[in-house]
Amino acid sequence: MAECDWIILCDYAFPTQNGKMCLIGIFDKIWATKTPATHAQAVIAFSLVGEPGEQISLKLQIIRPTGAVLNTFENKIVLPDTGSIRSSFEIRNMILPDFGPYAIQVDLGEGPPKAVSLIVQPPPQKPRTG
Repeated sequence: MAECDWIILCDYAFPTQNGKMCLIGIFDKIWATKTPATHAQAVIAFSLVGEPGEQISLKLQIIRPTGAVLNTFENKIVLPDTGSIRSSFEIRNMILPDFGPYAIQVDLGEGPPKAVSLIVQPPPQKPRTG
């Protein structure tokens, strides 16, 4: 049975020639003056582990603070001979309709999904001086 080993939200992700996953700009918070807010570039990077040749039905979801599903992306993946794969999913101009905590989760259909949170909130207020 395959599982999601980790999931990370970042600005960019890419594999090196040696198979390492490079992650740039890891974040879990977006400052927004109003909603809906648009985030220009985000990447959901993840690692899947299981049996070599195992076919996986991957469902990636972004869930709003209200609990409603904002987006669902589905794909079939066959694990290589190593039994593990690192991959990423790029999202451009991500619309975030609410303030609050979003869940970004990878669900493989068995067991609980692996999730990471993203919080959208107004920027902190600067203290008034004198």
